Amino acid sequence: MFLRKIVFELCIYTSIASILWFFFDINLATSFLCGASVSFLSNTYSAYMLLVYQAKSMKEEARRFYIAEFGKWSISVILFALIFLYVDVVMPLVFFGAFIFSNLLTIFFTKLKISK
Repeated sequence: MFLRKIVFELCIYTSIASILWFFFDINLATSFLCGASVSFLSNTYSAYMLLVYQAKSMKEEARRFYIAEFGKWSISVILFALIFLYVDVVMPLVFFGAFIFSNLLTIFFTKLKISK
């Protein structure tokens, strides 16, 4: 279930990036893909940390949640810094828009119930 949602989100991001590349240009698609990848990687880490390890008590569950959230925000900050240092983001508004869009899409897929 978890893997299916991640693969579906990844397919959506690559489809949107390829459509942007086809209709506009490569700089727009690259900015979109960089912004979506920051959100995707940090949310995937957080979900992995929360879903893989089974807690035995509520205290351990709360601790695991804080570790996952701290890791998520740390990964986001590190990826933002690395992208702005080493990747030429020509369209920063598209970059941040893609980051926000992918976070909203993750929230949507979290609430969505996919039957087997």
